[in-house]
Amino acid sequence: AGRNAVVVIDEAQNLEPTVLEQLRMLSNLETTRGKLLQIILVGQPELRAKLSLPGMRQLGQRIAVRFHINELSRSETARYVLHRLQVAGADTGITFTPQALRLIYGYSAGLPRRINLLCDRALMNAFVHETHCVNGSLVRQSARDLEGGRQTVGARTPGTRLLGRLALASLTGCALLGLVTSAWMLSDVRDGLTSPAARPVSVRPEAPPPPALQAADENSPPVTTDAPEPEPQPEAVPARNPGLPPAVNVALSQSLWRLKTDAEALLPTSQNPSAADWEDLLRSVSSELDVMPFQPRLAQLPHLSRPCFIEVLPHASAPHAVLWVLARGLPDGVLIYRESGELTSVSLSELRRVWYGALYLTAQAHSYAGLTLRQGMQGEQVRVLQRALKQGGYFRAEPSGTFDVNTQQAIKRFQRDNWLPADGTAGRQTLITLLHFGGGALERQT
Repeated sequence: AGRNAVVVIDEAQNLEPTVLEQLRMLSNLETTRGKLLQIILVGQPELRAKLSLPGMRQLGQRIAVRFHINELSRSETARYVLHRLQVAGADTGITFTPQALRLIYGYSAGLPRRINLLCDRALMNAFVHETHCVNGSLVRQSARDLEGGRQTVGARTPGTRLLGRLALASLTGCALLGLVTSAWMLSDVRDGLTSPAARPVSVRPEAPPPPALQAADENSPPVTTDAPEPEPQPEAVPARNPGLPPAVNVALSQSLWRLKTDAEALLPTSQNPSAADWEDLLRSVSSELDVMPFQPRLAQLPHLSRPCFIEVLPHASAPHAVLWVLARGLPDGVLIYRESGELTSVSLSELRRVWYGALYLTAQAHSYAGLTLRQGMQGEQVRVLQRALKQGGYFRAEPSGTFDVNTQQAIKRFQRDNWLPADGTAGRQTLITLLHFGGGALERQT
């Protein structure tokens, strides 16, 4: 019929050498136009060892594509849990606390099969305790249930490695990615995404630009998971905003709204965009925009002081997640910028129902790309950094312009609170996060 014939063999590490030799013979079937049969072997690491045996040399030489899925990182583990909840239709407010996600990663070592078993037991224990929130205590209890005894949680401890050996270490095969998890939460495959064609749209916010603090890239933070529910109806904006400065950067909010609509116009209707997709789309519509995906805890959102994008699933039947423009945080929620220029408030409880777990923080392109501010440096850039840290309550001394031990410790506290690598240096991610959560001190510098 002129179609491709594909044979997919799972658990291929269990095949006897004689069967593998028969597969090699089948792979010889071809015409002048190509092979008649495509063969995909999917298996555990033992498959690689078996194919490397001297007797399997001829078969190994015929393998055109090899792919190895490594353990998930802590951030990817949290995204994986969120993905599985969404696929299962968890639209009743089921949540995993940040501590629970850290423990799940510590016990599972990022192995998908172990994550599945542990989360399944944790949800069962949550049902027994009549709660929709899976916390650290429930995860510890679930791990003890699976192990048949007590165990102390620790990242990469001998006990963790023992648990890892009981689970699927990794899977090999060129077409397995969609069978195990979704490509959007595996950073290793993001390089394969193709950016959409650029459109000549630029953003020129009227607000003062951020300082020319330059830094190197850092690792991405983890994700807070909240299951999506139908879109809430935002309430009217309160007349007063106690506890936070009332100023809203309307000009920047308008610019971000225009960029959002241009980016969404490039998105295929049926595509479920990943974080990398949104990042590429937003950058493609403006050469002056730097975009940084960020996964904070829900409780952090009221502390936002600068407009950014927030990813939501407006209702259960929506084909994919969309972006809202988050103008700033409120004491008990956030302020959303709408198309008409209207500002409406959404409480944290309402936002929990639709939030997809990610923010997209923005800054002027190249403002924070370059050198990293670290201990021993001096200058006005360090002074501006200290002012921002002080405004956020992290730096108690007077800004001196000298990156001393107190400055380093202040940055570490800020990084830990925002789930950034606590290395005590101010790189691109730390500076952009401080720009949004530091009360605007970086943005208002002279």
